[in-house]
Amino acid sequence: MAHILFVASNATAIQFDFATELERIEAARKDAGGSFSLTARWSLSAEDLRQLLEEQQPDIVHLLSPGVNPHKHALMLDRAGRVEFVTPPAFAKVFETGKTPSLVVLNTCHSLRHAEAIVPHCGTVIAMRDVIYDTAAIEFANALYEGLAAGETVAAAFDQGRQAIGQLFPDQVKQPVLLSGTIDPENLTFAAVNRKPPVRTRGVGQASTSTTTRPVKVFCSYAHADDKFRAQLEKHLATLSLQEAIHVWHDRRIDAGQDWKSEIDQNLEEAQIILLLISADFMASRYCTGIEMKRALERQQGGTAHVIPILIRACDLDGAPFTALQWLPTGSKPVKSWTDRDEAWTNVAKGIRRVVASLGPGDSRAHLTR
Repeated sequence: MAHILFVASNATAIQFDFATELERIEAARKDAGGSFSLTARWSLSAEDLRQLLEEQQPDIVHLLSPGVNPHKHALMLDRAGRVEFVTPPAFAKVFETGKTPSLVVLNTCHSLRHAEAIVPHCGTVIAMRDVIYDTAAIEFANALYEGLAAGETVAAAFDQGRQAIGQLFPDQVKQPVLLSGTIDPENLTFAAVNRKPPVRTRGVGQASTSTTTRPVKVFCSYAHADDKFRAQLEKHLATLSLQEAIHVWHDRRIDAGQDWKSEIDQNLEEAQIILLLISADFMASRYCTGIEMKRALERQQGGTAHVIPILIRACDLDGAPFTALQWLPTGSKPVKSWTDRDEAWTNVAKGIRRVVASLGPGDSRAHLTR
């Protein structure tokens, strides 16, 4: 009997649908007629995972940890609320155990370097090349384990997983990567052949309700001199937040002891909407313009984020790189210059609401990424 070890850690403030992914794997296990056993563990450190691998000696390790930073290429685990970044070499040491898993599935963004580090110690490894949407990752896992439960080889089940992604998100189909280590995935199976079509929780291609109910991540870039304006904006976005249409993040949410730069980088990469609160102080800040604004505009150009400049206070913006974008408030009148400040912020909030509504299921910016 093959043993699956399901490990999930989430040190972010975003709610990922780990429960559904576990339910899909559990359903596939039942379809396999007792060919699989399953153990689930949550919030493990790297050392915890190493010890668990030695104790459990699983055949399959399925790992979710949505904190891989594309710049640091570090897998993030958490334990008792503490964040741990695990580099690929350190991650490889975790798998230097007596019995190596036949299959490791790293179903999280930017996990290819970690896969390449551990593949000498494992039979076969599946990872995600770059960004994988939360919903796409669930569909991939669903089809992968349905294939394995039906007695398909890892290579065949992997192809089924890619096909499942392709029917929902064609732009995501090449994100899963299959690496061959000590076992040829063309010859690796975990269950007896069972040609009975599995009963899917929902058909491939059917829209997931979770994609419409999860909040859009909004990143707020501002100068600290404008903190009172940032606070006013957040109050006027409260209705959208209460409706769970958005989740607003800014650097005031960084807790004591956290790596502030890593937190900003991570949340800037995860955001679907990036707000630039423009003022003379913002334009004078090297961090606001040289790092946050620069990366925001790169993501806007690449189609992975929607950037909204909000004019807070009047300043000289001739030649600014974001002047071609649609501004708020309407008419580009600075918020501070409005006689009725609430009216100005209501105009801004309604503009943001329209953008949130425009990010439909077919737009990659509307999807949470791991």
